[in-house]
Amino acid sequence: MMEKAKWAAARIIFLVMALAGTATGSVAAYLLGPVYSWYLFDDVRFLKHHRLFFPIAVAFWKLVFEWVRNPEYHRMFAIPLTAPPMMGPDLSLVRVRAAWSETDGACNGCVQCCIRRSCPMLDSERNRCLSYGSFFWRYFNCGRYPESGEQIRYYDCPKWEVRGRPQSAKL
Repeated sequence: MMEKAKWAAARIIFLVMALAGTATGSVAAYLLGPVYSWYLFDDVRFLKHHRLFFPIAVAFWKLVFEWVRNPEYHRMFAIPLTAPPMMGPDLSLVRVRAAWSETDGACNGCVQCCIRRSCPMLDSERNRCLSYGSFFWRYFNCGRYPESGEQIRYYDCPKWEVRGRPQSAKL
């Protein structure tokens, strides 16, 4: 029970800070730069990441509008406040497709989900997330993606499939 309360409190604090940062046009993000930098990049060196704070605020508002505009998206990606942080999908729900060339869990340069979201934390030169492993990654959708066939279809993900179907089945 205490773990769930801790996870909920951590998410609520982050969401309040995200709202404060975006509502102030990233001014709060600059004033509390090292804290925001730790949340998003697992690194308190704010100046290293400051150029991303305004694009992150824009991406946040796009996500909020998508949640409001598209109830299906909201339902598909809603995370309970008490859900545990994760560094990968729940492998009891999904598995890597047999045709996927990398079986070690790496996305092997596939960044369709990041591109579709226009995520400013995508390092397009290296095809990797600048936020990988951070609080944001673990506590929100990135670290637990995918959780369902709907998510896999939404992002047209070539790596994952829902468990319980034959490896050759297409979602």
